[in-house]
Amino acid sequence: MAEKLHRLALAFLATFVLIGTAQAESVRLTILHTNDTHGHLLPFSYPETVEPRSDVASLSARQNIGGMARISTLANQIKQSVRESGGTAWLVDVGDFCDGTPFSTEYKGSADNAAMNAAGYDFGTFGNHEFNNTLEQVQRLIAGSKRALVACNARLKDSGKPLLEPFRIVRVGGARVAVTGVITTSSGTYPAAREGVEFEDEVQAVRRTVGELRGKADVVVLLSHAGYEVDLRIARQVPGVDVIVGGHSHTRLPYGFVQFFGEDLFQDRVNGTIIVQAFQWGGELGRLDLLLSKTRRGWAVSRHRARLLAIDASIPEDPEVKSVVERFWRPIAAKYGEVVGQALADIAPRYDDLAEYNLVADAVRETLGVQFDLENISGVRAPLIKGPITMGDLVAVDPFNNTVVKTRLTGAQLKAVLLRHRPAVSGIRYRIERGRLVEASVAGEPIRDDQVYEGAANSYFANYALREYGYEDTGRGRLAVLVEYIRKKQNLLPSYDGRRVIIN
Repeated sequence: MAEKLHRLALAFLATFVLIGTAQAESVRLTILHTNDTHGHLLPFSYPETVEPRSDVASLSARQNIGGMARISTLANQIKQSVRESGGTAWLVDVGDFCDGTPFSTEYKGSADNAAMNAAGYDFGTFGNHEFNNTLEQVQRLIAGSKRALVACNARLKDSGKPLLEPFRIVRVGGARVAVTGVITTSSGTYPAAREGVEFEDEVQAVRRTVGELRGKADVVVLLSHAGYEVDLRIARQVPGVDVIVGGHSHTRLPYGFVQFFGEDLFQDRVNGTIIVQAFQWGGELGRLDLLLSKTRRGWAVSRHRARLLAIDASIPEDPEVKSVVERFWRPIAAKYGEVVGQALADIAPRYDDLAEYNLVADAVRETLGVQFDLENISGVRAPLIKGPITMGDLVAVDPFNNTVVKTRLTGAQLKAVLLRHRPAVSGIRYRIERGRLVEASVAGEPIRDDQVYEGAANSYFANYALREYGYEDTGRGRLAVLVEYIRKKQNLLPSYDGRRVIIN
């Protein structure tokens, strides 16, 4: 009996030793993340008019949300809590902090950089919209960033040197965690890239970098401004990426997603790649909690939890960050606070009827006196909320420097453009069903293949959609045309008329 009790005591002792060892061989890493903030340094609101099943409708708060000073407060509270519990916490941004508000128009990303520096961001990468600046300004943003900027697929054309650090390896307890980044190759069409930056295919670059990290790092975290579909491809095609913190596609993943590597479930590690993304504009802060554990095969992600935290008015503003933002806002407040018209109702999407696009297209067509106007989807960036319309509101609608062009297209050419690019329109009604253009008219008359029609578009769309047909740039900014149109009309209602219908 005594021998049996002795064996039981040894077993209990061994159990406690194993538990203690397991605890000592696990570390906690929390990644707080933003993406596609697009110059939203101040709190903002969405319209009351939202599509019932949209990402905006799923937000817990839609009015008076976001703001870099609030993000800073919440992030620093979480960082402190995690540190006090013995863990490590990072605040990261996944790019496209430019283009979206007067801050970007006036300061070209420098205001965002300063606010992120004050908020204590640890890591980041660039998005395609950062390259909407000059290459000189891009390099200023890199030099002025206190966060470690990483990207493995962007290099300078003249020297072949990486634009950003390809990766950085950080010790988290006993684990070696590599942070790398990737930028969408579509950035190559933007001004700074045309001046001297080239981009390697995202999947190919990540595969090469993961190979380089083999033996140097235990866990790989990828900051990917490539979009959710590309992130899925990376997760499926590149073994060795543990976490992808995403951006570019403005995807809202409330609980993240795991791209599993197979059917097997393991007790000591996640058998897949964890993907997270926090929608847009800083209305929510992503939080990913990771437990890194040492196994027989080395360190691995053994547990995780992903969620999105509302940045609402209940969160106080960080005084230091607020002061930085106000320093940039004060000199431009009067200019962008000017009221140019009134929205009598929300000018916002209603299912597939895009009222804000209809407004811009109607403004261009009527101002230029042409038969039709074409605007690329994603080229109008924000709705208008019911009430006074300020210059700042219109910069959010059209934050780009695009001009308007005139073009002459035959009916056959016009129908080809409609089918291939599916633009927002004015003066045109069309319907595409299952990849076929089944209806198309100008001014109520069916489009005739041999007739020539006079139209307009913005310069960005024209550069890729109308190049083969020819066009003439008027030199007039699309934003200026929109402002002129609203000043003339003064009171605006949304246009919901079913002019563009896409089925499947």
